[in-house]
Amino acid sequence: MQAPNLYTLIAVVLFFTMLTTLRFSFTGTLKVTDPVSRVITNPVWLYALVISGPYMLGCYYHGTISPWPPTAYEAVSLRAGMWAGLCAGIAAATADVWLLWATATTFRKFSPPDDVRMVKYYYLVNLAIGGYLMARFLHVIDMGKAGIIPG
Repeated sequence: MQAPNLYTLIAVVLFFTMLTTLRFSFTGTLKVTDPVSRVITNPVWLYALVISGPYMLGCYYHGTISPWPPTAYEAVSLRAGMWAGLCAGIAAATADVWLLWATATTFRKFSPPDDVRMVKYYYLVNLAIGGYLMARFLHVIDMGKAGIIPG
């Protein structure tokens, strides 16, 4: 039996980071009473975002990885193997959730109480800006494939 490689371990950490992100995005909190959920969606898993979030956004910006997770998986797995592709796909999905939704949840959670009527706009602005950035990143990737920009 072969020992797990580094990409396998990173994929597991990124998977738990994605689950924690999804839990936070939908519930607005990470506090749970169930011990299993407490392990699976522990706030500690979000520390991986410190590296994976900016890395993925930089890859999107430079056109090296697509913001669409299946395309990110396919592109990276062809070069570095299935586990590396899985890392890219999970990291892309997590970055996309933060681009489109989780940032607004963070602002909602930490906004002053007198901003309650503005909260609904947080999500609209987050979707608009995140959608624009993702479209822009995809455009940069298309320009690179067309040979318009080096890459």
